[in-house]
Amino acid sequence: MAEITIRPITYNDTDDIIRWRNSEYVNARFIDRRMFTKESHEAWLENFVKTGKVAQFIILLDGKGVGSVYLRDIDYDKKDAEFGIFIGEESARGKGVGTKSASLILEYAFNELKLDKVFLRVYKDNPGAIRSYEKAGFKKTDGIEKINDNGAIREVIFMELEKKDFEKR
Repeated sequence: MAEITIRPITYNDTDDIIRWRNSEYVNARFIDRRMFTKESHEAWLENFVKTGKVAQFIILLDGKGVGSVYLRDIDYDKKDAEFGIFIGEESARGKGVGTKSASLILEYAFNELKLDKVFLRVYKDNPGAIRSYEKAGFKKTDGIEKINDNGAIREVIFMELEKKDFEKR
């Protein structure tokens, strides 16, 4: 059975992050579709990861980096953050890597960062991601947002998980 772990992101991961995040498959599933550059990614690390506004990790499958999972807009006063994930390596998709990585970062969010809630946004037409998030414990909320995606209107749904519900799993 494959081992799935996460480790903190470093500057050495920049080339992989750029390649993964700019791939057509990953980029199409993101609401923010700006292309990543070395400069923009290093600015992200400097301004958000190093300052604690973002907790970002590299997903490892049998020790090899295959994607990234993160908590962004961490609000220590409200005790919440937004979850994000992408599996960059095609060979790692559909193997439970996302679900396990979500569980690992949720443990970090609730036990290390002492957050009370983690939420996410996902395109309604991405059922694979929604299933993975539900397996990790996220529940759909009533929130729906419509986004103009290059002329096509797409619905974004909101999901969340509270610490008390995570602990019951």
